[in-house]
Amino acid sequence: MAITKGHAQEGLSRAYVHAVAAAASVNLRMGQEFDYGFDGQFEGVVQRGTRHVNDGYPLDFQLKCSWNWTADDSDIAWSIKTKTYNDLVTREPEAVGAILVLMCLPSDESEWLAITEDSILFRKCCYFTALSGPSTSTENSTKQIKIPRTNLLNADNLVAALADERSRRKGFFR
Repeated sequence: MAITKGHAQEGLSRAYVHAVAAAASVNLRMGQEFDYGFDGQFEGVVQRGTRHVNDGYPLDFQLKCSWNWTADDSDIAWSIKTKTYNDLVTREPEAVGAILVLMCLPSDESEWLAITEDSILFRKCCYFTALSGPSTSTENSTKQIKIPRTNLLNADNLVAALADERSRRKGFFR
């Protein structure tokens, strides 16, 4: 007996996000008791005296995983469910920011993960984007989106995204 393909995709995408958060030295919250459209939250950590505490500027994320995506020189194209798209674009400007994290997998399941004594290799990777625009009137369709390939979810880009969220929130409340 095996878990479903969807659950395997979810497990791999969650493992990737955990690894990036650890490499970026940021706090990660996932697996809330109730999931209302967002899968988790990243938050920076600062040192105050001898204590390490959350910095108070979290960034929510919706985590998706797919093998059904395309790429050109500059963007990843993917069809997002409009209900998920609406969750991301209807957030109030003064609220905690939210991003979409998309793990792009090869279509061949045997290529998703390779483990040796020297490495763990995830194929392909995660990208992230902050979506904006008008919500869609129907929530039972899909919408084609593009994510810049420069938005690779790695430690440096995650730290930069958290810094951008901190700056956005500080600027908003001045």
